[in-house]
Amino acid sequence: MGEYIVESLYGYLHPEWRVSGASKDEESAPLAGDDLVPEPNWQATRATSIDRPPADIWPWLAQAGYGRGGWYGDLPWWKDPEGATGRSSSAARILPEYQLIRQGDILLDGPNCDAQTGAWRVVHLDPPRELVLFSRRTLSGREVLPDASAPRTYFACSWAFVLRPDGEAGTRLIVRTRIDFHPAWMVRPAAVIRSGDTVMQRAMLAGIKRRAEQT
Repeated sequence: MGEYIVESLYGYLHPEWRVSGASKDEESAPLAGDDLVPEPNWQATRATSIDRPPADIWPWLAQAGYGRGGWYGDLPWWKDPEGATGRSSSAARILPEYQLIRQGDILLDGPNCDAQTGAWRVVHLDPPRELVLFSRRTLSGREVLPDASAPRTYFACSWAFVLRPDGEAGTRLIVRTRIDFHPAWMVRPAAVIRSGDTVMQRAMLAGIKRRAEQT
């Protein structure tokens, strides 16, 4: 929660990080993964243009995740030093050992996460066009398994990454988050989380764009 508060404050001081980058058509068009959360009480669509074809961007998505290629967010307080390596670093190159991604794979948020805490499950992929992740968890990050009794407060979240050709050799990277908070009143106290999430995801898109265009 603390990191979302810091990122929310950063967004208020730097309003350019609160802009979605998506067009009206991109915000309203159906995307892969929408059916996972059919009635969200919060949705956000972000997008950026990358001067590379989808096939050149897909490897960065395929290796995403903590302990793999990272999540590529390059805002000042978590930016890796030049040449940094290790589990906490976001990769600056394509990592062949993490290019095989399959339905059912688990991608972690960060340190101290495992398959039961802070985890995303790969539920759909169509290289090099679509990658969809899903998580159903409490606010503490604890996963709620499909066959388990739902706790009093939790949320279900889909996270879709879509690569669409743009012009002769470019791509629109569209990222959509759909969340169903239970109970619905959680939408209001979770406002700080949503604001921080926008800043984080804008940084992630910028990080992917920078890496793809530099390689």
